[in-house]
Amino acid sequence: MLTTTFTKTAITTFACLLLMIGVAHADVKVKSRQTSGGQTVENTSYIKGKRQRTEMGGGQMINVQQCDLRRNIQILPQARAYMIQPYDQPTTPTTNASATVSTPSTKGGVITSTVTTKDTGERKQMFGYTARHIITTIVMDSTPDACSPVKSKMELDGWYIDASFALDCGSQTYTPYKSQVNGGCHDRYETKQVGTAKRGYAVWEKTTMFDQTGNPSFSTLNEVVELSQATLDQALFEIPDGYHEVKDFASAYAMSSNSSTMSAGNTTNSSTNSESGFNANVKNMGTQASDTTSSAPAAKKEGVVRLGLATVKTGSVGEGLSAATWQLQCRIH
Repeated sequence: MLTTTFTKTAITTFACLLLMIGVAHADVKVKSRQTSGGQTVENTSYIKGKRQRTEMGGGQMINVQQCDLRRNIQILPQARAYMIQPYDQPTTPTTNASATVSTPSTKGGVITSTVTTKDTGERKQMFGYTARHIITTIVMDSTPDACSPVKSKMELDGWYIDASFALDCGSQTYTPYKSQVNGGCHDRYETKQVGTAKRGYAVWEKTTMFDQTGNPSFSTLNEVVELSQATLDQALFEIPDGYHEVKDFASAYAMSSNSSTMSAGNTTNSSTNSESGFNANVKNMGTQASDTTSSAPAAKKEGVVRLGLATVKTGSVGEGLSAATWQLQCRIH
């Protein structure tokens, strides 16, 4: 359903968006654990200056966040492919100069995102830092005349620290994912901020999505299990040599699947089950990305998780979410 796909994409985008605010300093290595739907995946993030590399699912997918170049690089090693996701999208979509028929633009409704942050006042020591307990609620709602009706709620319940190494992408503005609707219908997007609670680097965070009846429909837990300083090679934060660019997740996943099939050897059942679960997530991301961006420039965010996310500010942590929360489309502005 279009509404369901839009809702999950928009919320995930926002989750990615919130991930990356802070001040960058020493090189740091962070190991984290993500638990969702009964499955647990270990992720590793490397932070160096204005860049961060997050390896998800044992390195099956890699997100390189290049704040200095204002873009994310999604990498699929099995396919030796990558996709560039710029933070700043053109305000006017690319059109075909040879087109003779134009579609009239129709004014839609208003989609409002209300972000409420609350500091519970609780404090505890984590990894040598004083962590704050912050609860963030994101509610998305639309007017009846909206082109893409949406009604959703997400809650982020987490513990955050003031870490000097947290990534800073130089922006704290959230721009919701704007789907393309046939017929030239366009909605207006607004964001409201309630509360001034200060987040930071998320060392423990549970994200819960609610359905339209207000009941929890999905949750994921991200927790840092190791945090240490390290000397990192700059090459970790660049596009690998010999890799080729693709324009969407679906293409990259297809190449990855073909590569995996051709190189399949003797693997244990446990390994196969773990990898198939992660690949299924990547495939779903590819399907959503293909469905929602087919009429827009392929570059993508504002972030997965985004994942990377996500920031949607989604593969790291900072003034919002934790590192590997969403390895899908994130858009940062």
